[in-house]
Amino acid sequence: MNVDDVKRELGAARLLEIEAIFKEYDTDNSKTITPDELRAILVRIDERATPERVEEIMASADLNADGVVDWNEFLMMVYSSEKAGHETSFAKVYRKVKATVVRGVGDAQHSYTEEERVSFSEHINHVLGGDDDCAPYLPLDPHSEDLFTKLGDGVLLCKLINDSKPNAIDERALCVRQDMSIFHKKQNLHLAINSATAIGCQV
Repeated sequence: MNVDDVKRELGAARLLEIEAIFKEYDTDNSKTITPDELRAILVRIDERATPERVEEIMASADLNADGVVDWNEFLMMVYSSEKAGHETSFAKVYRKVKATVVRGVGDAQHSYTEEERVSFSEHINHVLGGDDDCAPYLPLDPHSEDLFTKLGDGVLLCKLINDSKPNAIDERALCVRQDMSIFHKKQNLHLAINSATAIGCQV
């Protein structure tokens, strides 16, 4: 299957998702991934980044052996790994990078490092560990998606804001029920966003 067939099969929405990951590598917007850009990605995801390993990973996706991985080569690598189960060493790195990119409002893409996820999770566990309202959520597993899934109803966010600035939020307005409705979750999140803005955070 050639690259045009792959693009038609994947469709526009999926291509945009893959392109967003490609741009995480292609920091100079050259439409190619260089060995230096791959090395930077490996460091970001806490992978070994020796010259020999960079060369081996590049070679697994650089189909025309020109020293870089272009968009079409990247796309074929992703397709082969996801559709045909042929996971090269570059595909394994892609899978880890994909796990560090989260989708925000309006399909915006936000990236983070593994080190940031671990640090934030450990900080939350430390400062909120003694709060009874937070007991159902903690401890966060720093090596899982807990940092994203367990903050989804706004309780931990509001508690963090009050930890940084006591009484910024009147906690009598905070819903802490475990069976809260989507309305209460949105109410908590609006409370967190408005309070964060009020104390000077950029949201």
